[in-house]
Order: sequence, then C-alpha cells, then structure tokens
Amino acid sequence: MLVLSRQRDETIMIGDDVELTVVDIRGDKVRIGIKAPSNVAVHRKEVYDAIRNENQQAAGFRGEITSYRPCGLTTRTERRPEGRTVLPTAARIAARTDGRRDIA
Repeated sequence: MLVLSRQRDETIMIGDDVELTVVDIRGDKVRIGIKAPSNVAVHRKEVYDAIRNENQQAAGFRGEITSYRPCGLTTRTERRPEGRTVLPTAARIAARTDGRRDIA
C-alpha cells in the first residue's frame, strides 16, 4: 500500500484521468473529492462490497424466474404502479449501511 501525505486542496493523480483531492480536514475525518470518467465506478468500500455480494447472489440464483428483469444496478428511481418509489440498488445498499442515501 502506498501511503501519501496531502494537505487541504492538494491532489493525487491515479493514472491519467482519476484525481483525488483533499477537500476538507475536520478532526479525524478527511473529505476527499474524486474526479473520474463516467465509465469508472466509484463507491465507498462498504457499498462496493454490498453490490458485489448482491451480484454474486444473483449470479448463483437457481430458483424459478417468474419475470425477466436484467441483473445489475439501476441508475434512476423507478415509480411502481402502486405509486411506491423504488430506489436504485446502490441507494438501497447505502441506506442500509449508514442511513444515508448515496447514489454512486
């Protein structure tokens, strides 16, 4: 593991197109800004692990399929006929992990 020291407003480059910038430091918390191309997925570790586990469970599913729906993340909020709003998969996972609704 490479360990770097950075101060507020300093940036770290990963490859040619991913930038990590220290936005704020408050006590023991550091806020990091991430600028990456849209084809690069950026998630908090606990959200990434939950998505990976959910995808592995879906890949191993051997039960009866009653209706076809592609596996993977949805990227927009869906409205069901009953009027109930369904959050995208990543938002549901984030809400379970720490109470916030982050959409990665």
